[in-house]
Amino acid sequence: MNKNLRKSKNKKYRVFFNAPLSSLAERLFNEELKRVLEEEGFECIMPQEILPPGPNTDPIKILRNNQHLIESSDIVLSVLDKPGEGVIFELGVAFAIGKPIVIFRSDEQDYLGKVVEGIYELMPEDRKAGNLQELKKIIRKCLKTN
Repeated sequence: MNKNLRKSKNKKYRVFFNAPLSSLAERLFNEELKRVLEEEGFECIMPQEILPPGPNTDPIKILRNNQHLIESSDIVLSVLDKPGEGVIFELGVAFAIGKPIVIFRSDEQDYLGKVVEGIYELMPEDRKAGNLQELKKIIRKCLKTN
């Protein structure tokens, strides 16, 4: 799990958190996951808090900002419960550059398309969480091994 992770004595691991944002339920769930990550000692990077999406937000700024945040993070946490194009793109960027990825997917019956299903199948079981307890276990393992 510790491949490519880095942390100084005073620096928290940086987790790029990509997840669906469309509904209130998704946003509330994201806040809960953020709370879990922070309680476990991670710095949680939610790109929508840095550069909020909206009709007047420059799409090129969002693209470059999110790419930079992925590159500068230690881990990417990707929520694959009904992901939108942004979540899938960010997962692909993380995969392409070899960034450690943790996947949260509570509904494995929801088909994600061949490419994303391929990434999911390639992920080791110790990087897949289907509920908050499993996610906490994976996160604690990240911290203990580094």
